[in-house]
Order: sequence, then structure tokens, then C-alpha cells
Amino acid sequence: MELTTALAFGALPVILLGASASLAHAYNKLQARHARITRDRDSYLEVLEGSNDALFVINFVNGRIYQANEQAARMLGYGREELAASTIFQLHPTEFLQRSAGRIADAWEQKGAIYEDIPLLTKNGELIQVESSVRVTTYQGRPAIILFARDISERLALREGLQQQQAVVQRQNAELLDSIRYAKRIQDAVMPDAAALVGLVPDAFILYRPKDIVSGDLYWFAEKNGRTVVAAADCTGHGVPGALLSLIGVSLFRETVLERGVVRPESILEALRDGVIDALNGQGDEEEGHRDGMNVSVVSIDRQAMLLDYAGAYAPVFVVRQGELIELKGDRIPVGYHDGEQRAFTGTSMPLQKGDRIFLFSDGMQDQFGGPQGKKLRSSGLKEWVLNTADLSMDDQYQTISDRFRLWKGREEQIDDVLLIGLEV
Repeated sequence: MELTTALAFGALPVILLGASASLAHAYNKLQARHARITRDRDSYLEVLEGSNDALFVINFVNGRIYQANEQAARMLGYGREELAASTIFQLHPTEFLQRSAGRIADAWEQKGAIYEDIPLLTKNGELIQVESSVRVTTYQGRPAIILFARDISERLALREGLQQQQAVVQRQNAELLDSIRYAKRIQDAVMPDAAALVGLVPDAFILYRPKDIVSGDLYWFAEKNGRTVVAAADCTGHGVPGALLSLIGVSLFRETVLERGVVRPESILEALRDGVIDALNGQGDEEEGHRDGMNVSVVSIDRQAMLLDYAGAYAPVFVVRQGELIELKGDRIPVGYHDGEQRAFTGTSMPLQKGDRIFLFSDGMQDQFGGPQGKKLRSSGLKEWVLNTADLSMDDQYQTISDRFRLWKGREEQIDDVLLIGLEV
């Protein structure tokens, strides 16, 4: 027994030493955990006070606010202690509570989220539109989230103002588009029906491709005093300005040819020039550096005598005969006011043969960029198209040239109105 007692007393220091070591280990773990919590707290405080946004550290489970920075207190009108005694759900309007809970759950699942469809409620009951950014974290060993909230009221006001301005612009654009479409109806009504040309010249076509809804190119034809008069005109500009000039041109053609009986092309151009100058009060658009007017080609065909009379203002005419192209060039003066000498237009007469084809055109097709190199078609390209399709019927020639122009243009923007008139004697 004495031996047993002695052994027991002898083992006591060992037991105490082991217990002391265990206590020391537990104490060290407790110290480390405390230091980690202290570091986390200090880190949170550093983030809280260093942020320009309102910032909340929130319990993920019940929404309790652990910490809130001074910016959050100022924005919502609370004291920081009041916020720390609240939940995030108390800061959201009642109708947004379900959405708020859903956003927090989504943020936890996705390890973060950004949204701006849940406002915050101030102490005075006012709503503040905010952009919220949520990050997942822990706080004192518990699941938590950090919620950054930025006041975006000014941004939304600017956005709303911009949307209102855009709505005004869209409405104005729609009204303008409606007006232009109505102007097209007027232009179409004033110009002769293209299909009616075959009533005067059975083998004929008009290839007409406005750049915009309305066009600055115009075609006109009529029968008067045994002559078939056909004209192609390219007015200054395109779109609405060109269309307004085209209406003046159509009116002057009618007055000159149908009412006054003028059928000589050079005399028609003289009358047109006087009429355009008078309509524009003798002025062009000097501030823009150019004069308003038009380039015009006019032919007058006497089918009884098989004779072609032509005059042009910066606008030639092609005649294709038995595989040869003949170019008739007019005067280098416009129909309209210009600074040079006011010279008379000159006329050209040419005997016709059966099968001759006559082409009048604006410069829209020649000036179009396209093809493999993205270059202009030019006059040489148009001549080639006209020549190597001259053996086709007029309908087929129209379709072929139309297709070639579409393929030539490709994805390039059409830069001008396009007009090509073809007549076969």
C-alpha cells in the first residue's frame, strides 16, 4: 500500500504537467482566435471607414446589421448605433422585402451580386435609389455579407432626362419621316408614271433608284407637235432639297413643252434655266459654296424623219448603234445661275437608224463606289455595261444593268440618286 501511495504521488506531477500543456494549447488557440477576430474587426472597420459608399456588414441568416459606416448613417439619417440595432429588412420598403431576401440568397449562392432595383428607406421615410453590391464573407465566425450601397438618384434622373429627350427625338424623327413619305407621294404624283413611257416608245425602260425616300433625280417625257421629248435631270443635292428642285423642274418641263409647245432641246434648256433662276430669285446657295440648279439632258425624237435632236447641261447622252457607242456631249453650263458668261445652249442633230438605242442618265451610277477595289464605276464602266448588254431585249438589258449595279455596290452605301433611261428606235 505504501508503494501504491508513493507511485500515485509520484505520477501527480506528470498529470499536472499534461493538464497544464493542454490548458496552454487551448489558451493559445483562444488567443489566436481572439487575435483573428480582432484583425477581422479592424479590417472591417478599415473598409467601413475607407469607403465612399454606404457600407453594411450583415448577418446572412437573420439580416441583422453588425456594422455600418458613417456614410451609411449620413445617407439614411440614422445614428450608427441605431443601424447596428436594426436589420437590413427594416431599411427596405415593405413591398421590396421578398425581392430583398431573394437578392441576398442569390448573392450568397453566386458569391456576390450587383443590382439597383431595391431602394433604401431613410429614417424620415424617404426612398433613396441605390446601386447595391453584395460580397460574401464571415463576421466573428458567422456567415455574413458586406453590402455596398451607392446613391444613384442623380444618375437615374439624368437617365430619365436622356430617355425623355430620346423619346422627343424619336417622335420628331417619326413625324419628319411621315412628312418625307408624304412628300414622296407628291413627287410620284407630279412626275410621269414610268410605265407610261412605253406608250410613247414601245421599247424603253427607266431605271430609277433614289438614295433616300425622295429623289433629286427626275425623269420627264411627253409627246408634242409630232415629237417625243424625253429628259433626265440631276438636281443639286439629293433627298428633300433635291426633291424640292425636282418639283420645280417638272413644273417647268410641263409649262415649256406642253403649254408653250417648245420641243427644241436647246430652247427647252433655255426656258428651264430662266425658270429656275426666277424661282430661286436669281440666287444659289452661296454660303454653301455652290449654286442651286440642275444638270439636264434632253432629246427630241422625230420618228417620222428619223431624227434625234439633243442638248445637254453638264449631261451627255449615249447612242449605241451596231455595237458602237457614240457619246453626244452638251454644254458645260448648268440649268441655273452661275458666275460665268450666260451663254446660250447649243443643240445637236443626228440621223437615226432602226435599232439605235439612246441612253440618258444622271451621274449617280457612275459615281457609285463598289466592285473588288471599292472604286467608282465612272463613265467608262457605264459605257461598258451599256455596250455589252445592247444585244439583249430592252427588258433584259434593264434587268441586267440593274443587277450589275446591285452587285457592284455590294455593301457600299449608295451615295447618290441613280437614274438611267433607255430608248430604242
